[in-house]
Amino acid sequence: MRTRVVTGFLAAALAVSMTGCLQRLAANSTARIMNRASPALQTFTDPALAESALPYSITQMEGLLLVIPDNTGLRVNLMRAYGSFGFGFLEDHLEEAEANDDEARIEHYRARASMAYLRGKAVGFETLTREEDADGGALAAVQRGLQAWRGYLNRFDDREHAGMVFWLGYNWARHISLNKDNPDVLADLPFAIACFERTMQLDPTFNSHAPLAAMAAYHARAAASLGGDPVESRRLFEEAIARTNRQFLTYIVMEARAYAVMVQDRALYRRLLEEVINAGDVLPEQRLANQIAKRRARRYLAQIDNLFAPEEEGAAPAEGASAETPAAPAEAAPASN
Repeated sequence: MRTRVVTGFLAAALAVSMTGCLQRLAANSTARIMNRASPALQTFTDPALAESALPYSITQMEGLLLVIPDNTGLRVNLMRAYGSFGFGFLEDHLEEAEANDDEARIEHYRARASMAYLRGKAVGFETLTREEDADGGALAAVQRGLQAWRGYLNRFDDREHAGMVFWLGYNWARHISLNKDNPDVLADLPFAIACFERTMQLDPTFNSHAPLAAMAAYHARAAASLGGDPVESRRLFEEAIARTNRQFLTYIVMEARAYAVMVQDRALYRRLLEEVINAGDVLPEQRLANQIAKRRARRYLAQIDNLFAPEEEGAAPAEGASAETPAAPAEAAPASN
């Protein structure tokens, strides 16, 4: 009798163990399929369709993460999804609300985007700590200061680490940009930028050369007299644009909005935005990002008189003529959705 009871317990334990293994196998298989299928979203022509689909993908990835918390690829994709959803859609609606001076919608979308970035950032810290937990992991390194944080990031020395480092920095920087009126939040900007600097060292080509654009936007955060670097900003923007054959239109929009506004070059601003608006379907594999870039370009061009002094008749201002007009704090390079 006792033998049968013990045998029964062992069989039950074995069945539970096998069920857990099968669940993890199935979850890992699903995560691999999602990763292979993810480029399809980037080819969408209709941003509204993509916006309605992306939350379901995020929900599914969050569920999978409960089953396979050690799947780094899943974690990186989840960080990317939160960053893409926040920038590509929630912040886009936020900008529309700002253009219409709709305070209720402004606060609604600012709060939603902030929550998305904070979740992406939290997943990032968890992911880095799982990879390198010495001395308390990522959060402990931040608490020890910027030098300790940079030293911690240097422990990630494989090109494959670029994704986890970049998307942590991306979500972090986007959250800072939305909440720059909070001094405690703004004080973290050097830590987020350190993620981009490390990604530049690991793989400057990552995600369509996104580290170049991120650093370009950072250097455009202010005029030279206030700590910015207009020359380096322009160089990095032009490099990112050239390396994507002027086909990843988001970088062109970023150069207009960040660099051209900072140096108060109205002619450059107009030329860049009109280039985006008039571009055709130049990069089908990034059609969604380019559609969103076109939408932003049209909005920004309509705001030109709010950002620049009136154009003088007969005057042809040189590009980059002035570098003394303060610009907004740096924005991270937008995600490829």
